[in-house]
Amino acid sequence: MPQLTVRNLNVSYGETAVLKNFNLDVEAGSIYCLLGTSGCGKSTLLKTICGIIKPKGGEILLKNKPVNPAEQSIGYIPQHYGLLDWLTVKANLFLGAKIRKVPVSKNAENIIEQLELKPLLKRYPKELSGGQQQRVALARAWMLQPELMLMDEPFSSLDTFTAERSRDLFLYLWKAYKTTTLFVTHNIREAVHTGNYIVLLPKQAIETPEIFKNPLFQANADRTPRDFYDLEQTISQRMQETGRDTDE
Repeated sequence: MPQLTVRNLNVSYGETAVLKNFNLDVEAGSIYCLLGTSGCGKSTLLKTICGIIKPKGGEILLKNKPVNPAEQSIGYIPQHYGLLDWLTVKANLFLGAKIRKVPVSKNAENIIEQLELKPLLKRYPKELSGGQQQRVALARAWMLQPELMLMDEPFSSLDTFTAERSRDLFLYLWKAYKTTTLFVTHNIREAVHTGNYIVLLPKQAIETPEIFKNPLFQANADRTPRDFYDLEQTISQRMQETGRDTDE
């Protein structure tokens, strides 16, 4: 049974359909990277799952129950991290649990340690670099012991080195907790290095998403950079063939 099931989901902005009869099954303990052009519904899907946007029709099930962020533990990391400038790092970290009146993860100290946040706890977000803010957002989401993690281009605003390091930290935590994750990205290379599954969202709302199982995820040492490059080219070619590679 899938951890997350999306059935015949319909979401519109005014008269414009963004997702139409959209379907997706997400396996428990997997990372699904969502690729597609701007406006194809990647961020909209995440916001609908976590309750920010109300759909016009369809259903979303988490562990075979209608999704309800008030009752189920869903971690959500928006594009700009969603940190509150007037709260310290420590207060930001524990805010989600405080609002929901739930205990933080028993591994909270370990999460803070692994993401190297201990020296930053008394600072405010404006005093942090982009990479540090991103690590705070990651830690805050993991603190909730989420059943489902939703990540909307979490590393897109970071430089290449910081983004790769942040992705490695995310994968370290994922290996420890195996949280089912939907991960939005525009970067094919990032998708190939991050997800069990790569989902190509349709350019038109009426089309069906295409899903690739990633044979290189957590690859053995015998995998070479050429293997990753070849898979990136395969995904890129498929996006070109289906018109998913252009925002025009």
